[in-house]
Amino acid sequence: MRVRVRNLVILTFRLSAILLCFLVLWSSASAVMARRGAGLTDLDFNNDGYINQHDLDILKSHFNERYAGYVPWDLNADFRCDYRDFYYFADHVPLNYRYQVAVNISVWNMSNYTIERGRAPALILGETVYPQNPYRVLTWIKECTSLEPPKNDSAVCVHYARDLCRLAYKELGPKTIAWGSSGVHAYGMIYTGGDWRKLSNWCIIDPYWKLYTVEDRLTGLHNTRTIEILVDKGRYGYWAIHLDVDYRNNTIYDAYKAEYRMWRYREP
Repeated sequence: MRVRVRNLVILTFRLSAILLCFLVLWSSASAVMARRGAGLTDLDFNNDGYINQHDLDILKSHFNERYAGYVPWDLNADFRCDYRDFYYFADHVPLNYRYQVAVNISVWNMSNYTIERGRAPALILGETVYPQNPYRVLTWIKECTSLEPPKNDSAVCVHYARDLCRLAYKELGPKTIAWGSSGVHAYGMIYTGGDWRKLSNWCIIDPYWKLYTVEDRLTGLHNTRTIEILVDKGRYGYWAIHLDVDYRNNTIYDAYKAEYRMWRYREP
């Protein structure tokens, strides 16, 4: 009887130790994600083309809520929507003395900074994709959108890339800024002309570039594995031309169309 009790005590102790280790690891991972992340997203939460009181109301409606992952209204990525996110919003949008949005702010204007029609377009699965100029694309991002380059190390790449592609699709039309991924990082990509099957003819649009050290870049952050060219809205995301990429051999292959899901982070 004593042996059974002793074995039970030992088993309970081991299980408790394993559970404690798991909780410590989970807490550490959460802390790292919170330090690294910031919801650098388009502040036009309802996607009506303007940042106004409606968007502030949406932000307030989520106050005191916690999340298991990143969402646009958790602007400082601490897994909670609270007054700190309000301060972030207020820093970017002018408020009046009643803490209401003073003026409607256009998320973009109607200028098209991206298309370079002086060069022959590519034909991919029957879709025409025009070459674009990296400098003009970055100009559009800086001058015509509410998306800001990240400060310090506050960056959530999936947020930024998702909103960047959506804004480009909505304002500039399909097949402008594509979604690129290396498996560990997400960013925008554009076709710059020439043979579309060569990866060197695709340029990465990543406002986070200056944040990375040489060591970060050597880990393969920009070793592109897939490219998604948004062509039409779907039920769960966007119909896209999917391109597989062989980064080492600088080649793109196996093009096909599929519905690419960006998930529903937005208000319905």
